[in-house]
Amino acid sequence: MADRPRLPFSVFGKKDDKRDPQLEQQARDWMEAVTGEPFPAGSYEEALKDGVYLCKLINKLQPGSVPKINTGKMAFMLMENINNFLDACTRYGVPKTDLFQTTDLYEAESTHPVTATIHALGRQAYKNGYDGPVIGQ
Repeated sequence: MADRPRLPFSVFGKKDDKRDPQLEQQARDWMEAVTGEPFPAGSYEEALKDGVYLCKLINKLQPGSVPKINTGKMAFMLMENINNFLDACTRYGVPKTDLFQTTDLYEAESTHPVTATIHALGRQAYKNGYDGPVIGQ
C-alpha cells in the first residue's frame, strides 16, 4: 500500500486563523461515511462537543476502542468522551502531535486542531489497512 501524502498540521492554520470550510466538510463527509450515521445537527463544534460522535467514529475504525460512551450532559462526562477518543486515536497510531487539546473542542477555542486530528485519523486508518471511505475524496 502506497503512502498517502501527509498534510502538515500547519496547513490547518494557527489558532487565530480563519476556519477552512472545505476541510471541515471533508471531515464531516468522511465521518458520516465511516459511521453510517448523519452528522449531528448544529454547528461543527457543537455537534462534536459531547464527544459521542467522535467515539462512535473511532469505534467503527477499531471496535471496542471506547467501550463506554457517556451520554449524560455533565461537563466531566463530555470531556471524558473527548479524552477517551484522543486516547483511542493514540492507540490507533495517530501521532500525539496531530491531536487536538480537549479544550480546543469543549471550549470551542479552535476548530482547526479538531479538523486536523480527524484528517490525521483518516490518514492513519488508511495506513492501518482500513478499506472503507477515504478522507478528502
